[in-house]
Amino acid sequence: MKRLFALFTLIGLVGLTACSSVSQTDLRKAGYATIQAYNATAPLALAYARQPSADPDIKASIKTASADAMKVITPLGTDLQSSNPLTALEVSAATAAVAALQARIATEASK
Repeated sequence: MKRLFALFTLIGLVGLTACSSVSQTDLRKAGYATIQAYNATAPLALAYARQPSADPDIKASIKTASADAMKVITPLGTDLQSSNPLTALEVSAATAAVAALQARIATEASK
């Protein structure tokens, strides 16, 4: 689990680095990487929530973090699919939301 979190962290950092560039190509790559990171993280959140021994408070915080991530990932995905121009703020907000979800899951996994 720690290796998986390290991989997600690396993807997030690559995404944030790409966001500092004004190139739409770089922003689109970072956007796709962020969505892929969320798609890899979401099953981990679901798996934790389905555990009978899951702490209800942690389960709620993971659910909130996942919902927060979806709020910024959904419009990002729409913009990517429709070829709308992306902003560095849009991509970095999505990257930060996914990183927060990953951190919440990693915190629980390290217990």
